[in-house]
Amino acid sequence: MATFMIVILVIAAVIFFTTTKTGKRLKMRASGTADEMISNDASTPDGAKAYYNSIISKKGDSYIKANSLYTQIEGKIQNYETQLRQLQKENMQMDLSVASCIDRNDDEGAKVYLARQQEITDKIETIKTTLKELKENRDVQKENLTALQEEIKSLKAEKDKAVFTLEAAETVKSLQSATSTSSQEEDRMLEKVREGVQKTKEQADGTRIAYENSIDVQMKRLDKKMKDEELQKKLDSLKAAKKK
Repeated sequence: MATFMIVILVIAAVIFFTTTKTGKRLKMRASGTADEMISNDASTPDGAKAYYNSIISKKGDSYIKANSLYTQIEGKIQNYETQLRQLQKENMQMDLSVASCIDRNDDEGAKVYLARQQEITDKIETIKTTLKELKENRDVQKENLTALQEEIKSLKAEKDKAVFTLEAAETVKSLQSATSTSSQEEDRMLEKVREGVQKTKEQADGTRIAYENSIDVQMKRLDKKMKDEELQKKLDSLKAAKKK
């Protein structure tokens, strides 16, 4: 009963997705999403490597099958060629036997050998025809093998180049992103330092100006000036007295 219900549901789903407008639209969307996912995945080094390896593996399977068929054909050719040589040898023996019967005036014996020779001749012609066809097929199969070998070799080289290109591109993007982020952070840090230097300088200048403009400082400077003037007068007086 459960199996029957599953079959009914599967049939209903197939009908829905293949006949109704909504089903077809959903199927197209799903297909488009899958294509987009495959496209995005194939644009990464790991994704590209996986797709190439999958295709190369399938080509490798085809090569194995083609090589197996080639080997079978080659084996049949060798077998038929062996049979052909044996029949040709037997045919030559029939010639000798017929000639011997004629020499003995043994017509009945000659007819027996001639009949056998005819059978051998027919087999020889059949084998020659078969060999011709087999060798033609073998040559075609050999061309297929060579083509598959070249295709696999080309795909491997293409894979290496594609993966290297994607890896290089990702490295460049990563470096650019890191450099851009680092540059922005460094600019912000430098801006903070410059702001700090400017603020500290302004504070120092303000403190210095306030200090120089204070009354205490001005008084101290005035007192110092007056003391210096008195000391200078005393020094001048002592110099004048010494000259006298």
